[in-house]
Amino acid sequence: MVEALIVCALVLVPLFLAIPVIAKYLDLRSHVVQGARYAAWERTIWYGGAAAAPMGIGSLTNQWEANEKSDADIRTEIGARLLSNQVGAFSNTDHSGSGYLGGPKLFWEDRRGTSLLRDYSDLGGSVDNNLSPGIINDLLNPVVQITSVISSFTVDTHADYTAKVGLNVRQVAINPGAGLGACPGCPVEFLATSNVASFAEQNTLVANGWNANGPGSLDASYHHPEQKTVLNQVRGLTPSALLKPTGGPFADAMKVLNAIALVFFPELSTLDLGRVDVDRVPDDRLQ
Repeated sequence: MVEALIVCALVLVPLFLAIPVIAKYLDLRSHVVQGARYAAWERTIWYGGAAAAPMGIGSLTNQWEANEKSDADIRTEIGARLLSNQVGAFSNTDHSGSGYLGGPKLFWEDRRGTSLLRDYSDLGGSVDNNLSPGIINDLLNPVVQITSVISSFTVDTHADYTAKVGLNVRQVAINPGAGLGACPGCPVEFLATSNVASFAEQNTLVANGWNANGPGSLDASYHHPEQKTVLNQVRGLTPSALLKPTGGPFADAMKVLNAIALVFFPELSTLDLGRVDVDRVPDDRLQ
Protein backbone atom coordinates (compact mmCIF):
# COMPACT_ATOMS: atom_id res chain seq x y z
CA MET A 1 0.00 0.00 0.00
CA VAL A 2 2.84 2.38 0.79
CA GLU A 3 4.46 1.73 -2.59
CA ALA A 4 1.12 2.25 -4.36
CA LEU A 5 0.54 5.53 -2.53
CA ILE A 6 4.03 6.76 -3.45
CA VAL A 7 3.51 5.85 -7.12
CA CYS A 8 0.09 7.48 -7.23
CA ALA A 9 1.25 10.66 -5.48
CA LEU A 10 4.48 11.15 -7.39
CA VAL A 11 3.70 9.64 -10.80
CA LEU A 12 0.10 8.82 -11.65
CA VAL A 13 -1.69 11.86 -10.25
CA PRO A 14 0.77 14.38 -11.79
CA LEU A 15 0.56 12.43 -15.04
CA PHE A 16 -3.25 12.58 -15.09
CA LEU A 17 -3.10 16.32 -14.37
CA ALA A 18 -0.50 16.82 -17.10
CA ILE A 19 -2.50 15.10 -19.85
CA PRO A 20 -4.93 18.05 -20.38
CA VAL A 21 -2.00 20.49 -20.38
CA ILE A 22 -0.15 18.41 -22.98
CA ALA A 23 -3.33 18.34 -25.09
CA LYS A 24 -3.59 22.13 -24.92
CA TYR A 25 0.03 22.57 -25.97
CA LEU A 26 -0.33 20.09 -28.83
CA ASP A 27 -3.45 21.91 -30.01
CA LEU A 28 -1.62 25.24 -29.84
CA ARG A 29 1.27 23.77 -31.79
CA SER A 30 -1.05 22.44 -34.51
CA HIS A 31 -2.66 25.87 -34.88
CA VAL A 32 0.77 27.49 -35.29
CA VAL A 33 1.50 24.95 -38.05
CA GLN A 34 -1.78 25.88 -39.74
CA GLY A 35 -0.88 29.54 -39.34
CA ALA A 36 2.41 29.04 -41.22
CA ARG A 37 0.60 27.21 -44.01
CA TYR A 38 -2.02 29.95 -44.17
CA ALA A 39 0.60 32.70 -44.38
CA ALA A 40 2.52 31.01 -47.20
CA TRP A 41 -0.66 30.35 -49.19
CA GLU A 42 -1.97 33.89 -48.75
CA ARG A 43 1.27 35.32 -50.10
CA THR A 44 0.98 33.27 -53.31
CA ILE A 45 -2.44 34.76 -54.09
CA TRP A 46 -2.01 38.24 -52.59
CA TYR A 47 1.18 39.19 -54.33
CA GLY A 48 2.23 42.68 -55.39
CA GLY A 49 3.44 46.08 -54.27
CA ALA A 50 5.72 45.91 -51.26
CA ALA A 51 5.21 42.13 -51.12
CA ALA A 52 6.73 41.61 -54.57
CA ALA A 53 10.45 41.25 -55.13
CA PRO A 54 11.89 44.16 -57.17
CA MET A 55 13.17 43.16 -60.60
CA GLY A 56 15.65 45.17 -62.59
CA ILE A 57 19.23 46.38 -62.70
CA GLY A 58 20.64 48.69 -60.04
CA SER A 59 18.31 51.58 -59.36
CA LEU A 60 16.22 50.76 -62.45
CA THR A 61 13.69 48.40 -60.98
CA ASN A 62 10.20 47.31 -61.81
CA GLN A 63 7.85 45.83 -59.27
CA TRP A 64 4.65 43.93 -59.67
CA GLU A 65 1.70 46.23 -58.98
CA ALA A 66 -1.38 44.35 -57.87
CA ASN A 67 -3.62 43.76 -54.91
CA GLU A 68 -1.54 42.90 -51.91
CA LYS A 69 -1.57 41.99 -48.25
CA SER A 70 1.19 43.07 -45.95
CA ASP A 71 2.78 40.65 -43.52
CA ALA A 72 0.97 42.51 -40.74
CA ASP A 73 -2.40 41.95 -42.47
CA ILE A 74 -1.73 38.21 -42.80
CA ARG A 75 -0.60 38.00 -39.18
CA THR A 76 -3.79 39.71 -38.01
CA GLU A 77 -5.92 37.36 -40.10
CA ILE A 78 -4.20 34.35 -38.51
CA GLY A 79 -5.23 35.66 -35.10
CA ALA A 80 -8.80 36.32 -36.21
CA ARG A 81 -9.35 33.21 -38.31
CA LEU A 82 -7.34 30.52 -36.54
CA LEU A 83 -6.75 31.52 -32.92
CA SER A 84 -9.94 33.32 -31.92
CA ASN A 85 -12.79 31.90 -29.90
CA GLN A 86 -15.46 33.32 -32.23
CA VAL A 87 -14.35 32.06 -35.62
CA GLY A 88 -17.16 32.42 -38.12
CA ALA A 89 -17.34 33.27 -41.79
CA PHE A 90 -14.22 35.02 -43.06
CA SER A 91 -14.63 38.77 -43.41
CA ASN A 92 -12.76 41.43 -45.36
CA THR A 93 -12.23 43.24 -42.07
CA ASP A 94 -10.32 40.38 -40.43
CA HIS A 95 -7.00 42.00 -41.32
CA SER A 96 -7.84 45.23 -39.51
CA GLY A 97 -8.51 43.81 -36.06
CA SER A 98 -6.41 44.42 -32.97
CA GLY A 99 -7.30 41.40 -30.85
CA TYR A 100 -8.75 37.92 -30.82
CA LEU A 101 -12.45 37.78 -31.71
CA GLY A 102 -14.15 36.90 -28.46
CA GLY A 103 -10.76 36.29 -26.89
CA PRO A 104 -8.47 33.29 -27.45
CA LYS A 105 -9.95 29.82 -27.71
CA LEU A 106 -11.40 28.69 -24.39
CA PHE A 107 -9.66 25.34 -24.68
CA TRP A 108 -6.33 27.11 -24.13
CA GLU A 109 -6.96 27.90 -20.47
CA ASP A 110 -5.70 26.38 -17.26
CA ARG A 111 -8.10 25.16 -14.58
CA ARG A 112 -8.15 28.63 -13.06
CA GLY A 113 -9.44 30.06 -16.34
CA THR A 114 -6.21 31.88 -17.20
CA SER A 115 -5.53 31.87 -20.93
CA LEU A 116 -2.25 30.40 -22.10
CA LEU A 117 -2.09 33.22 -24.66
CA ARG A 118 -0.88 36.41 -23.00
CA ASP A 119 -1.29 39.19 -25.53
CA TYR A 120 -2.27 39.62 -29.17
CA SER A 121 1.16 41.06 -29.92
CA ASP A 122 2.73 37.70 -28.99
CA LEU A 123 1.69 36.46 -32.42
CA GLY A 124 4.31 37.26 -35.04
CA GLY A 125 5.20 36.22 -38.55
CA SER A 126 6.70 37.13 -41.89
CA VAL A 127 6.83 35.74 -45.42
CA ASP A 128 10.04 35.73 -47.46
CA ASN A 129 9.85 35.86 -51.24
CA ASN A 130 12.97 34.18 -52.67
CA LEU A 131 14.23 33.06 -56.06
CA SER A 132 12.76 29.74 -57.06
CA PRO A 133 15.19 26.82 -56.86
CA GLY A 134 16.51 25.25 -60.04
CA ILE A 135 19.01 25.82 -62.84
CA ILE A 136 16.33 27.12 -65.23
CA ASN A 137 15.47 29.98 -62.90
CA ASP A 138 19.15 30.78 -62.42
CA LEU A 139 19.50 31.11 -66.20
CA LEU A 140 16.24 33.00 -66.78
CA ASN A 141 16.56 35.45 -63.92
CA PRO A 142 19.15 37.76 -65.64
CA VAL A 143 16.96 37.86 -68.76
CA VAL A 144 13.91 38.73 -66.70
CA GLN A 145 15.82 41.50 -64.92
CA ILE A 146 16.68 43.09 -68.28
CA THR A 147 13.20 42.78 -69.81
CA SER A 148 11.61 44.27 -66.70
CA VAL A 149 13.71 47.42 -67.24
CA ILE A 150 13.24 47.88 -71.00
CA SER A 151 9.55 46.97 -70.94
CA SER A 152 6.67 46.23 -68.61
CA PHE A 153 7.15 42.51 -69.11
CA THR A 154 7.74 41.12 -65.63
CA VAL A 155 7.78 37.38 -65.11
CA ASP A 156 8.05 36.33 -61.51
CA THR A 157 11.08 34.13 -60.85
CA HIS A 158 10.78 34.66 -57.10
CA ALA A 159 8.21 31.97 -56.41
CA ASP A 160 9.69 30.51 -53.23
CA TYR A 161 7.38 31.63 -50.42
CA THR A 162 8.63 30.81 -46.92
CA ALA A 163 6.30 31.75 -44.07
CA LYS A 164 7.49 31.92 -40.47
CA VAL A 165 4.95 32.15 -37.66
CA GLY A 166 5.75 32.38 -33.96
CA LEU A 167 3.49 32.42 -30.93
CA ASN A 168 4.42 33.07 -27.29
CA VAL A 169 2.37 31.16 -24.72
CA ARG A 170 2.39 30.98 -20.95
CA GLN A 171 4.33 28.15 -19.39
CA VAL A 172 2.53 25.82 -17.03
CA ALA A 173 4.42 24.83 -13.90
CA ILE A 174 3.83 22.29 -11.14
CA ASN A 175 4.52 24.84 -8.40
CA PRO A 176 3.77 28.28 -9.87
CA GLY A 177 4.47 29.98 -6.54
CA ALA A 178 2.82 32.97 -4.96
CA GLY A 179 1.18 35.86 -6.75
CA LEU A 180 -1.53 33.95 -8.65
CA GLY A 181 -4.28 34.60 -6.14
CA ALA A 182 -6.64 32.20 -4.47
CA CYS A 183 -8.28 29.38 -6.39
CA PRO A 184 -10.81 27.68 -4.04
CA GLY A 185 -11.09 23.99 -4.73
CA CYS A 186 -8.30 24.03 -7.32
CA PRO A 187 -5.09 22.05 -6.90
CA VAL A 188 -2.02 24.23 -7.14
CA GLU A 189 -0.38 22.07 -9.80
CA PHE A 190 -0.25 22.89 -13.49
CA LEU A 191 -1.31 26.53 -13.49
CA ALA A 192 -0.20 29.13 -16.02
CA THR A 193 2.70 31.29 -14.94
CA SER A 194 4.23 34.52 -16.19
CA ASN A 195 7.05 32.60 -17.88
CA VAL A 196 6.85 32.36 -21.66
CA ALA A 197 7.44 29.51 -24.08
CA SER A 198 7.67 30.10 -27.82
CA PHE A 199 6.22 27.99 -30.62
CA ALA A 200 7.69 28.66 -34.06
CA GLU A 201 6.82 26.97 -37.34
CA GLN A 202 7.90 27.44 -40.94
CA ASN A 203 6.21 26.45 -44.17
CA THR A 204 7.49 26.80 -47.73
CA LEU A 205 5.50 26.78 -50.96
CA VAL A 206 6.99 26.91 -54.44
CA ALA A 207 4.26 28.28 -56.66
CA ASN A 208 3.76 30.57 -59.60
CA GLY A 209 2.63 33.74 -57.91
CA TRP A 210 2.79 35.76 -61.12
CA ASN A 211 -0.45 36.56 -62.85
CA ALA A 212 -1.51 39.37 -65.12
CA ASN A 213 -3.64 42.07 -63.55
CA GLY A 214 -6.50 41.69 -66.01
CA PRO A 215 -6.49 41.71 -69.83
CA GLY A 216 -6.21 45.48 -70.16
CA SER A 217 -7.18 47.87 -72.95
CA LEU A 218 -5.58 50.69 -74.94
CA ASP A 219 -7.49 53.32 -73.00
CA ALA A 220 -6.57 51.77 -69.64
CA SER A 221 -2.94 51.46 -70.74
CA TYR A 222 -2.79 55.18 -71.43
CA HIS A 223 -4.24 56.20 -68.06
CA HIS A 224 -2.57 53.43 -66.00
CA PRO A 225 0.67 52.40 -67.71
CA GLU A 226 2.01 51.08 -64.40
CA GLN A 227 -0.53 48.26 -64.24
CA LYS A 228 0.87 44.89 -65.25
CA THR A 229 -2.02 43.89 -67.49
CA VAL A 230 -1.59 41.38 -70.29
CA LEU A 231 -1.75 44.15 -72.88
CA ASN A 232 0.83 46.34 -71.14
CA GLN A 233 3.28 43.49 -70.72
CA VAL A 234 3.00 42.17 -74.27
CA ARG A 235 3.19 45.67 -75.79
CA GLY A 236 6.46 46.19 -73.97
CA LEU A 237 8.03 43.39 -76.03
CA THR A 238 6.37 44.39 -79.31
CA PRO A 239 8.40 47.12 -81.12
CA SER A 240 5.61 47.78 -83.63
CA ALA A 241 3.38 48.77 -80.72
CA LEU A 242 5.12 52.16 -80.82
CA LEU A 243 3.18 52.80 -84.04
CA LYS A 244 -0.09 52.25 -82.16
CA PRO A 245 0.15 54.53 -79.12
CA THR A 246 -2.40 54.19 -76.36
CA GLY A 247 -3.38 57.86 -76.28
CA GLY A 248 -2.23 61.46 -76.17
CA PRO A 249 -1.11 63.86 -78.96
CA PHE A 250 1.10 61.20 -80.58
CA ALA A 251 -1.91 58.92 -80.95
CA ASP A 252 -3.93 61.71 -82.58
CA ALA A 253 -1.06 62.43 -84.98
CA MET A 254 -0.83 58.75 -85.94
CA LYS A 255 -4.56 58.68 -86.69
CA VAL A 256 -4.16 61.64 -89.08
CA LEU A 257 -1.17 60.01 -90.79
CA ASN A 258 -3.08 56.75 -91.16
CA ALA A 259 -6.02 58.55 -92.77
CA ILE A 260 -3.68 60.31 -95.25
CA ALA A 261 -1.84 57.08 -96.01
CA LEU A 262 -5.09 55.27 -96.79
CA VAL A 263 -5.90 57.85 -99.49
CA PHE A 264 -2.71 57.08 -101.41
CA PHE A 265 -2.25 53.46 -100.32
CA PRO A 266 -5.71 51.86 -99.89
CA GLU A 267 -4.08 48.45 -99.55
CA LEU A 268 -2.85 49.57 -96.13
CA SER A 269 -6.42 49.49 -94.81
CA THR A 270 -5.93 45.94 -93.56
CA LEU A 271 -2.55 46.69 -91.96
CA ASP A 272 -2.78 47.25 -88.22
CA LEU A 273 0.72 47.65 -86.86
CA GLY A 274 1.18 47.07 -83.17
CA ARG A 275 -2.16 45.39 -82.66
CA VAL A 276 -2.35 43.07 -79.67
CA ASP A 277 -5.38 40.82 -79.24
CA VAL A 278 -5.76 39.81 -75.61
CA ASP A 279 -7.27 36.41 -74.85
CA ARG A 280 -8.03 35.85 -78.50
CA VAL A 281 -9.39 32.34 -79.09
CA PRO A 282 -9.21 30.86 -82.62
CA ASP A 283 -12.59 30.53 -84.27
CA ASP A 284 -12.25 26.77 -84.71
CA ARG A 285 -11.96 26.44 -80.92
CA LEU A 286 -15.33 28.13 -80.43
CA GLN A 287 -17.27 25.69 -82.57
